[in-house]
Amino acid sequence: MISRLRQRLGRHPGTARLVSVAGLLLIAAAATLGVRSGVTACGPQTFGPACTAGNLGWLALLAVGVLAAVVAGTGVLWPIPAIWTVAALLSAARDDVGSTTFLVDATTVGLAALVAAVWVDVSPRARQRRARRDD
Repeated sequence: MISRLRQRLGRHPGTARLVSVAGLLLIAAAATLGVRSGVTACGPQTFGPACTAGNLGWLALLAVGVLAAVVAGTGVLWPIPAIWTVAALLSAARDDVGSTTFLVDATTVGLAALVAAVWVDVSPRARQRRARRDD
């Protein structure tokens, strides 16, 4: 199903770019909502606000955004964690932090995912260069 969708989007590069950008914007919205809602600071055990769909709405936005960015993207993965990390830090800079634990976790996971994505994107090219040099 995903490969069929990729083929259809491949025939319309403008639509593919639009869906990819929309996916990245959804990821940015997920990071902002997650930082602002403070998902770890909700519920009676934390003496914070009640846990609602708004507290976990960032998860749905993130899933749809990643799916859209991966399906319509160019095969380069690093923009996904990069936009997540930057949006989380920019949201925190506005003093809208609902939970510092969520912010620290989001930043840590975002940076680790960014390093992994850059490695995944760069390592095949580095292997190709080494193979050409050895020939």
